[in-house]
Amino acid sequence: MRSPVPLLVLAGLFSGASLAAPADEDRSIPAAVPTTTFAISTERVKVDLVARDKKGAILRGLGAADLEVYEDGVRQDVESFDFVERLPGEATVAARPATPPAVVAVVFDRLGPGARSFAQQAVLGYLDRALSSKSWMGVFSIDRSLSTLQQFTDDREALRRSLDRSLSLASTSVAGTRERDSIRNAYAGLSTGIGQAHVAAAELSGVPECRNAEDELIRHLEILDSRLLEAFESLERDEQGFAVLHALLALVGGLQPVPGRKAVVLFSEGLAIPAGVESAFRSVVAAANRANVSIYTVDAGGLRATSAADETRRTIDSLQGRLQPENGNPLARGSITTLQPMSGLALLERNEDTLRFAPGSGLGRLADQTGGFLLQDSNDLSTGLAEMDEELGAYYALSYAPKNQAYDGRFRAISVKLKRPHGRLQARKGYLAVKTALPVPALEYEAPALARLDVGPLPTAVPLRLRGLQFPEEPPFSRVPIVVDVPSRGRQDLAVVVLVRDATRRVVAKMSQRYPPAEPGARSEARPILFYRETRLPPGTYSLEAIAYDLRSGAAGAVTSVLDVPAVASGRLRASSLMIVGRAEKLGPDGGAAIPLQYGGVLLYPNLGQPLKREPGQALTFFVTAWPAVERPGIEARVEVIRDGQRVGATRATQLRPDTDGRIQLASSLPLEGFAPGAYELRVTLSDGRDAETRSAVVPIAP
Repeated sequence: MRSPVPLLVLAGLFSGASLAAPADEDRSIPAAVPTTTFAISTERVKVDLVARDKKGAILRGLGAADLEVYEDGVRQDVESFDFVERLPGEATVAARPATPPAVVAVVFDRLGPGARSFAQQAVLGYLDRALSSKSWMGVFSIDRSLSTLQQFTDDREALRRSLDRSLSLASTSVAGTRERDSIRNAYAGLSTGIGQAHVAAAELSGVPECRNAEDELIRHLEILDSRLLEAFESLERDEQGFAVLHALLALVGGLQPVPGRKAVVLFSEGLAIPAGVESAFRSVVAAANRANVSIYTVDAGGLRATSAADETRRTIDSLQGRLQPENGNPLARGSITTLQPMSGLALLERNEDTLRFAPGSGLGRLADQTGGFLLQDSNDLSTGLAEMDEELGAYYALSYAPKNQAYDGRFRAISVKLKRPHGRLQARKGYLAVKTALPVPALEYEAPALARLDVGPLPTAVPLRLRGLQFPEEPPFSRVPIVVDVPSRGRQDLAVVVLVRDATRRVVAKMSQRYPPAEPGARSEARPILFYRETRLPPGTYSLEAIAYDLRSGAAGAVTSVLDVPAVASGRLRASSLMIVGRAEKLGPDGGAAIPLQYGGVLLYPNLGQPLKREPGQALTFFVTAWPAVERPGIEARVEVIRDGQRVGATRATQLRPDTDGRIQLASSLPLEGFAPGAYELRVTLSDGRDAETRSAVVPIAP
């Protein structure tokens, strides 16, 4: 936590006063998932599906009477059912007019050199032989984040150049076979006694077998090292899973407005979906299903000499060897070790995690639940990629109005059944029941909070405060910090979600953060949360909606606020919102990324409407930023205090000059001793002799 410091006060305006020290709180400003365009609505659910006969050919001629659609086990009434087909060499020949072109996003996950070359050759072959002439393709790479190698285009040469560049990419390493083998072999034989356990570890490390005290110490150190490797591998798999799923969310969001059936082709050597990543996985599935995006996954390891299933089986076998009673486990003997034997439940959880790591597990689930399929155990992907391309140009599209009109944010399972015999049916598996149309995909933890905002009056069980500010740094857009304060954090698992709506009530921005307990099952201490995010908005009047939702109890609180973003021009005087400062913290040596609320080496936190106390030494501190015109760099500042429409105080005009960044930051304070209790308006007027900007803020003074 940064230490509180007094604000720097502009000489000649007011006498300064220090700010109160910050209370203990959670403060998190993480990197946001990449923002994209995405709109969803559950008033009418759309599902596209592919049906093949027993020989693998597209099954044509189906009608609505040939199928049944179920949502959470309840049969739905199909409102529309059409067959969409794009014939070779024609852009829009279909059962319906204006059939859109196919859009394919090729994504390379973190791949080793051999797998990357294999994936590149497969895509080049698909580009030359199977991709239809009217299709558009984009090429992307995932490492710590999503990188664009080629934007969507129908230019084949540009796509080939981007695929050539993909070979030169270096991926951040992740735990691989050697690490997993080290862990598995170090655990091998632990249930059969001290001697045999050490023999297994000694054979792995090349240490001669011995049976003395030093030998015992070495064995325990090897076991400890193995467990450290196992823990590191688990954390790294979580990181890899989040990186892939967040990147897919961004792609799905970008593809949503594109009409028709879209595809993402993910080349990966395995997608782990441990328990900590499961929520993000379901968010991707729900978003893809709502955006009509099918995800096709490819095991870029090709045809392995030893299959992933064999490796998974060996890992499970060695772990099962540890399911022994305490008196048979060498780690439970003697008093020289503090290592505890792994319980049966923990080992079963580890077995489940191992199964999830197999390429056919995570990749297969992702493909199956989004209407695609998995390609694996093959060095020739041409047939599978050709099938995928065929499905983009020949599919059925149906829609229905769900009978369950209670949009509670839960995941609703969809199943489609054909009455006539068929070989294979691919259809989406469900969606999140959120009614509000959003600009980015709804995450699973956001869904119940969003659903609560749509129902009845605003909840009040969880207190919170909200404030939006505008800083016109880059006209015509303004940089808009949004701050939410949840004064008491007495909850189990809290989600904070903010929506920004324009004058038409359309949601133009969504931001959120989940605050889980420190440990699974632990109750968090009652302490405040400060939520901070930024967005960019054009001129207009916006409505801000914030909700704090306890994901375990369902308790929630919501507030709204109005933000005016004035029209500005780069060649004229412009000014930010006037902010009443609640407190300040000194920044570290590096300072971090510059944000609008940074004043020199100090980070300012806004007062969100809390009454100010008239205590000795306390002050009313405010902050505003101005950008003068280049030809009129000097501005004049005046401050007024208004109560009940009457001016009760004012300062003389003060001349201000811009800093090296071309801006003027005004931070100053008024002693509170002279204020009587009540509601005041603080008004700051900035003028360059040609233009004048006035900003105001409400200031409640406590008795």
